[in-house]
Amino acid sequence: MQADAVFEGGGVRGIAHASALLEAEAASYTWENVAGTSAGSIIAALVACGYTGHEVREIIWSFDFAQLMDKGW
Repeated sequence: MQADAVFEGGGVRGIAHASALLEAEAASYTWENVAGTSAGSIIAALVACGYTGHEVREIIWSFDFAQLMDKGW
């Protein structure tokens, strides 16, 4: 079944989007159009490039989130 997907921004939501992708793909959804803002745009770009939900999840979980911390804090 083909569907469109829109991914919201919000940092931590990017992690949730990966799990949502896995569940939707397990239900046989494929993506026709994708869009997103902020963290969601990263997920949408990966999906648009052909990455699966499993691959997106692996990319996200292998990322060192400490790199995003502001050094001034």
